[in-house]
Amino acid sequence: MASASISNGQPARYFDLVNQPETLKLRNGLLIPASELKDFSEKRSSVPIEWDVNFGDVIDWSNDRPTEAYFVLEDRTLLKNPDRSGSGYLTIPYHVANTTGNVLLKYKYVIESIGKDNVSTIEMHPQDIFIKENWGELPHEILSSNVQFTYDPREEFLYANLPQISKSKEFQLGSTTMNNIQVWFTSTLIEQASFRVKYNFFGPLFQKYHQLYKLHMLSFSLPQTWSVAPGTTDIGHDNCHGEWIFQGDRQHLKEAKQNVHDFYKDLPYKFQPSMSIYVSLILLDLFGYFTGGGVAGGSHTISSSPRARSASSFITRNMIGASI
Repeated sequence: MASASISNGQPARYFDLVNQPETLKLRNGLLIPASELKDFSEKRSSVPIEWDVNFGDVIDWSNDRPTEAYFVLEDRTLLKNPDRSGSGYLTIPYHVANTTGNVLLKYKYVIESIGKDNVSTIEMHPQDIFIKENWGELPHEILSSNVQFTYDPREEFLYANLPQISKSKEFQLGSTTMNNIQVWFTSTLIEQASFRVKYNFFGPLFQKYHQLYKLHMLSFSLPQTWSVAPGTTDIGHDNCHGEWIFQGDRQHLKEAKQNVHDFYKDLPYKFQPSMSIYVSLILLDLFGYFTGGGVAGGSHTISSSPRARSASSFITRNMIGASI
């Protein structure tokens, strides 16, 4: 079983070895002997040199979500789906995506075969044509800063990530521009701040609040320089609790907090002995601030308004009920 380099200039192909094993053939067009295919499926090591595969092709042994999908690498070895989602969706890794200037075109057939709803992450080169056509050319200061870009075709979000300072931001396809990316990037170079919101909704009127606040869904209106990501979340048929983690520049910290307060402004906060629903909401500083990667300050309860103070008391009073 020799090794050989594989061309990377062709569109990636998809081989479903569970339902259509006959699609994977020898270079001469003949079918692969069943015994060889069985041995390969068991070992999942290097692809034999006689087989017709290209760099970046996907070989899949999955029955449902592509948990057993593998990418063919240049040396004919296999890379298992890295699945950044952790939920069985396909991730097209940077290692294979950065060799093409148009990753969506290269993997068009693969995405169609697996289904767009089963693809969560496409790791893109910063100069990929998809970014250029939908947001514009990235300026030099961003290209030289090691910003990582990933695209979620299900939600149609482009994510920019600066791993060295743990900063990221999502940009909606069709409603954001390169200016939005630049504003966010510039904001990461100055003093940063962060806070979190913890929530717990349950009781007879849970569905009302689930519909009103979307609870675990991104529904906040924030400054351009701020982003929000979910923390630990637990969702049941009649309850939902978790947290949101907000990060951004310190200059717009007050505005970001006010937007969160305004979003939850209709929550009940008067304490009464009889209640029809239990809710809790607490706003905490995740940390004071950091500059250049250093962290300063400490955690404390935010109580800049009567509503926030009441919400904080909700936690400290061990889930006292609130009447609607």
